[in-house]
Order: sequence, then structure tokens, then C-alpha cells
Amino acid sequence: MEYQTLVLGTTFVSATILIFIFRKLYQTQNNSTKLPPGPHPLPILGNILELGKNPHKTLTKLSQIYGPIMTLKLGTITTIVISSPQLAKQVLHENSQIFSNRTIPHAVYATEHNKFSMSWLHPLTTSWKKLRRVCATKVFSPKHLDSTKVIRQQKLKELLDYVNEKCNKGEVFDIGKAVFITTLNSISNTLFSKDLSHITHDEKSQEFKNIVWGIMEEVGRPNISDFFPILRPLDPQGLYGRMTNHMKKLCEIFDGIIEDRICSRASKVDYEVCNDVLDSLLNNIGDTNSELSRNEMVHLLMDLFVGGIDTSSNTIEWIMAELLHHPEKLTKAKKELCEAIGKDETIEESHIFPTYLSYKQL
Repeated sequence: MEYQTLVLGTTFVSATILIFIFRKLYQTQNNSTKLPPGPHPLPILGNILELGKNPHKTLTKLSQIYGPIMTLKLGTITTIVISSPQLAKQVLHENSQIFSNRTIPHAVYATEHNKFSMSWLHPLTTSWKKLRRVCATKVFSPKHLDSTKVIRQQKLKELLDYVNEKCNKGEVFDIGKAVFITTLNSISNTLFSKDLSHITHDEKSQEFKNIVWGIMEEVGRPNISDFFPILRPLDPQGLYGRMTNHMKKLCEIFDGIIEDRICSRASKVDYEVCNDVLDSLLNNIGDTNSELSRNEMVHLLMDLFVGGIDTSSNTIEWIMAELLHHPEKLTKAKKELCEAIGKDETIEESHIFPTYLSYKQL
């Protein structure tokens, strides 16, 4: 009897899922005449299997067949792929408000980060505008970037010293890890004047690195729950559970840093004014135009860390890999640097951005 009940229950659930999926497919097919061209999707799965192990290469080949704007079906999700700079400008720049409402991956719902994150909030909301204003005035303003230039130069010197040490000893080292930690510490010193990791082995810094790295991997990993939202409560890949664990640990770290700073400021004993981003945020408590709640501060720090570290460190690692695979390009790059800056000269930010220090003239 119990076996029959189990079979009937399983059949009912499976039938419900299939009905939901086919209804979605039917609704999409009815609207397909309004969509750009694209490869014919399979039932239920759509075009997922066509992407393969190298989606970026697959999308390049498909764009050569179907044009710079095409439609893909990823499970129940209809996806529009744009592979033209001109079209991308129309979508992201000229019609930004229309297309700014992003689909939120299931993993981002961990610790309700999507409710406080500038990356996932809709730009027309009051919360997003407040976070954007804080970033523009307290984090990315030319004046603040100028004041923290010394920190970035110091971290770059530490990276170069580490690379030179390994080269002189003839030892192999992980350039990706070294750049990752350098970027991480540059950001952490800008935000709250302290290193959160070290290039050499350290248990605490390694734990923090694993948390940040884990978050980036989980957000970037394809999740079946995103393609078939009806499966979200089941979390088939366990991705949401792991993400919740990582985010909880990171929230605790940043909340602890904020608590230490608040206590230090309150005691005024051996407290040294840091003039970093965290000090600026705490100084504006009471200002209705700039005030962030403690929870908003934590999630803003998470946005700045995960977003800033991932993009910068991955880009540098890919550049180094490409230069090593194309030595003629590496030789050309060295020659251009020597001509523009001078041999054995330290590269300054002003060399890269000539107008960087001229913000007072704007």
C-alpha cells in the first residue's frame, strides 16, 4: 500500500512538472514570431545541449549563422544573445532603463543579498539610487581615488617583489593566486585599511580566499534551477546551500570589521582616523541623503569585493596567459613600455590614465 502511494505521488509530481514546462513552451512558441531568429530548440531542454563545454565559442559560431542578435531557449528561459558592439550600445547605453531589470540567479538569493545589492536592484528604485550615490561620492570619486593611490602602489610593489623573489630562486608560482590576493588587499585597504589575505601561506587568509573564490565559482556555475525555476525548492545541485554558507561567512567577517571600527571610534583610545571608505560611511550616519544601514553597508562591501576582485584578477591572469603563449606579443609590449615610460621605471597610474590627476580642472 505504501509502495502504491509512493508511485502515485511520484507520478503526480512528475505530471505536474511536465504540464508546467509544456505550458511555458507553448506560451513561448506563440510569441516566437516577435523574437529574433535562432536555432530550433528541443522540447523541454531548449538549446542547452548546443552550448557544450565552451559556450563563448558556440555563441560565436551561432552568431555567424543567425546574426548579431539571436534567440536561445535555455530550459524555460528565453535568452536574447547580442554579439555586436553597435547593438550592445543600443541596449546598454541608449535604452538602459528598458533593459536594466536583470534576471536574478537562484544563488544570489542567499542571505537575501539581491534585496540590498546594487548589482541586482532595479536602477529606478530608491535603494539603488542611494547606493549609487554613495559609491559615486565615497568610493569612486576622483578625489578619493587620488588619496588611495599610495595603497595601490604599495600592493603592486609587494606583488613585484614576490614575483622577483620567485624568479631569482627559479621557483614556480601561481600568478592567478598572486594577482587575486594583490587585488583583494588593494580593495580591502581602500575600504577599511587592512589586508585580508597574504601571498604566502596563512590559514586565516586562505580561509577568506576560499570564501570569496567559492562565491565567484557558485555565481558563475550553470544552475539547472535557473533554467527550470520549478526545481528551485529542491536545489538539485546543492548550489544554493553552498552559496548561503559562503555568503553567511562573508557577512560575518564584514559585520565584524564594522563592529570593531564602531567600537574603536566610540572608545577614542588609540584610535587613528583612517579616512577610508568605512570611515566615510560611518561619518555620514544621520545624513538622510547618504546614510546606509549596517546591513546595507555589509552587502555593499560584498558587492565591491566580489565584483572588483573577480573581474580584475581574471583579466590580468588571462592577459598573462596569452602573452606567454604569444612571446612575440610579449616582446612588443615590453618594447612599447620602454619607449613610453623608460627602462626599469615604475609604472604609475598617470601613465595609464593621463587625466587621472587632473580632476580639479574638470
